[in-house]
Amino acid sequence: METTEYINKNIADFRKEILEIEQFLTGTRVSYNFFKSKYPEILKEFDEKQRNSEEIEGIDMLNNLNRKISSYESHIYTFCFINLIARTEAFLNDVLDTLYLWRSVSSSKENVNIGTGEDSQNKVRENVILKFSHSSFKDKISFLKNNFNLKFPLIEKHNSTIVELFSTRNIILHNNGIINETYLKINETSNLE
Repeated sequence: METTEYINKNIADFRKEILEIEQFLTGTRVSYNFFKSKYPEILKEFDEKQRNSEEIEGIDMLNNLNRKISSYESHIYTFCFINLIARTEAFLNDVLDTLYLWRSVSSSKENVNIGTGEDSQNKVRENVILKFSHSSFKDKISFLKNNFNLKFPLIEKHNSTIVELFSTRNIILHNNGIINETYLKINETSNLE
């Protein structure tokens, strides 16, 4: 497979994964709304006759769901947001891996002396990709620009917003959603509201 075919596959896979997140979110919201619209009917029907213990347990579960559904809706947005950012980071890692298949690892600025041959090149590539995968979004884009001469005009146009989205995901995952000094420092020029 040629490099452009790999890149196109990376893009197609990423689009498919993003579409799956959107379909999951939409399907979940439709299900919640359907439940909320039918819940009064279910209660009315339940109250019209005597029920056994299994039916009572079932309606108790529905009552519990009805009480918690608004918090579930909030959580589903959070989960989808986190997944979207994670899939974007994985996509960037896949792109880097593809670019290294295109360009010999030995010419990389990141090459370290760990031997010669294909095995050492694979180790270098794996180390670079691992380091890349743990870096910030801003550092990832900078790395791709500096090492592969890639240009990202749309990302540059919306850079502060994108950086804030990525750092928001990190705050949610790693700091219980509590904004800290690191977050404020990274996002001091943000326009996101």
